[in-house]
Amino acid sequence: MTGFWLLATAAVLAQAPETKVALVTAESSIKSGATMTIGVHFQVPAGWHMYWVNPGDAGMPPTVQWSLPAGWSAGEWQWPTPTRMANSAGVDYGYEDEVTLLTPVKVGSAGGDITANLKWLVCKDVCVPQKGSAKTTVRMGTNTVDPAAKQALDAAKVRLPKTMPVQWKVNGFQNPNQVILNFRPGIKVEQAVFFPAEREVIENAATQRLSSTSYAAQLAMSKMVTGKKIARLKGVLFVNGEDSYAVNVPVR
Repeated sequence: MTGFWLLATAAVLAQAPETKVALVTAESSIKSGATMTIGVHFQVPAGWHMYWVNPGDAGMPPTVQWSLPAGWSAGEWQWPTPTRMANSAGVDYGYEDEVTLLTPVKVGSAGGDITANLKWLVCKDVCVPQKGSAKTTVRMGTNTVDPAAKQALDAAKVRLPKTMPVQWKVNGFQNPNQVILNFRPGIKVEQAVFFPAEREVIENAATQRLSSTSYAAQLAMSKMVTGKKIARLKGVLFVNGEDSYAVNVPVR
């Protein structure tokens, strides 16, 4: 079995609808030493949301503990670009409807069961912790690919931030009240939103002020009032409502 859309069992409190969770794997058999991608797909209840790696002003990101065959190893989750969600408590970063979190997995010398033991938080008017597990089995052998599962994983990969182009000449600097991100995409930037990967970097609910020319742009953000100097600015830059890019630059 590929594990495509296998439903997880979930311990769900009465006041929250069920969140459906599935493992998505394209390979049902694979060669030793290969690297495969496993997706954890969350079907979020209508009207509810769950959280990004930095949840913003409230919330908690999902976590996973992997149970893998001997000799296998799982990398870190790869997070799709989130949505900025304003509420009475401030601004959160997360996902509505559905999201697939991807993990690269190094294959060992023997096949077996793969289990993801998960915890996550869903929020609407209240926040409810949930947990569940999802399982699949991968055998050793010639790579065998399920086209439907591969298509689902490819669609999830499209939502990941891209590598920032070198020619954009991205840099950051700060003053006591702001952190500024400069970039030169070579086109007019009409919209830009920055999602900080770490907490207590910027004021999440404050307006991010964009200035742009026909080829360059500057995004000014209010610093979190902690007195902490920012050494590097890490996160995701979402440009013109279409493309997102991973940011990791030193801040002067």
